[in-house]
Amino acid sequence: MTAKIVYLEQNVPDNTTTQEHNLFMLDYPVYQVEANGQLTPVLSTWGKVLSIMIDKKDRFKIFFTSGRTFVLGSKKIMAYDTDADGLDSVSRIHSHGYQFASEHPTLVAQSSAQLRSVFPNIRVLQEIPREYVVIDCEFGILFRTQRTGDHIAMDRTTIDGEKAGIFQLAALGYRGDQPLDVYFNRYFDHPAFAAEMKLRGLKETGTSLADYEQQARPLTVLKDFIQQVLRRQLPLVFWDQGNDLRLLRHTLAVNLPYLAEEDRAALMAPLCVFDGSLYTNQVINRSNHQKDTHHFLPLNGIAGLLNIFNPKQHNALWDAQTTHFVIDELARIKQADPVVIQEPRPLAPPILQLPTAVPVPTATQLTDQPAAKTLQQLRAAGQTYREIADRFGLSTSTVWRAVKRREEVR
Repeated sequence: MTAKIVYLEQNVPDNTTTQEHNLFMLDYPVYQVEANGQLTPVLSTWGKVLSIMIDKKDRFKIFFTSGRTFVLGSKKIMAYDTDADGLDSVSRIHSHGYQFASEHPTLVAQSSAQLRSVFPNIRVLQEIPREYVVIDCEFGILFRTQRTGDHIAMDRTTIDGEKAGIFQLAALGYRGDQPLDVYFNRYFDHPAFAAEMKLRGLKETGTSLADYEQQARPLTVLKDFIQQVLRRQLPLVFWDQGNDLRLLRHTLAVNLPYLAEEDRAALMAPLCVFDGSLYTNQVINRSNHQKDTHHFLPLNGIAGLLNIFNPKQHNALWDAQTTHFVIDELARIKQADPVVIQEPRPLAPPILQLPTAVPVPTATQLTDQPAAKTLQQLRAAGQTYREIADRFGLSTSTVWRAVKRREEVR
């Protein structure tokens, strides 16, 4: 009896830097082999593999229950098995070093113990600590890449229970408004990120591809983060800790089995956390009768209201520094006495007062004043009555009478 081909593994494409490739197994859908050895089903519309045959041109033809056929040349095949060895499907993929997604120790199911081993004792602070480390993360969407011949399709996927992963992790230390010697800024090279994320990482770090891939290995980044940041045992400050802290714990938990004993011990230490977004609510709600109202406001929006400008928004390092400046300014506002407004009242209409008339001096009054002599002197000097009148703000006739009366007195 002729043995049937029951397992076929495609070569890693030459035009990719990852190790992801397709796997075909009798009575199963097409699987993509992830970099971690996990098998993820893809091309669900193709159905299951009905049979695998070799034609006269030594090409492998794969037939599906949907009626589709996929052809691969012999040079594109990494390995294939027949049913002659008698292995069941699970044992077969294990023999190749792979495992189904349902077997993978995800945080959702099997590795809850690992998650409990990362920051098991978290205390949320209500006031800004004296010394702290600001943490900020940028994320990347996870994609599943499907390759069929020369065609490449990317669909969003979930890996280990998460649809996104940390792309950039930054940490800056402060004591009050002064910086501490904690400075951390690293990138993650996740195989499920889109190619644009790696290009962005290369641009922002200015490193070569080889150096970037070496420095951005998740396990390498996490070990350095534990050594340089977490072992300081300082409170961690976030802006809206929801995603940042959750995915940080998730990433550490996934890699927990590969960490050294002293690194795992650092993750078990008690942790204090301060959330700048929640602190904003404290400041806002001082004048709000409903004290439990929550305002989920963006970091750079609050910064703009406080006249703080971040020229590189959505960069974890710059956002971490912005978080520090924002909570520092919010603390000043909270400590200041608020302006308590009074009840508005209508403005009373003003009382109109007529101006008091200024009497015009008579010629006799001017004659009795030393000014009359001055007027006569100016007239004797050749000035006209009009010029003298304009000079002193008098009428021409008044100047004339004063000068004539002065002459008559003389």
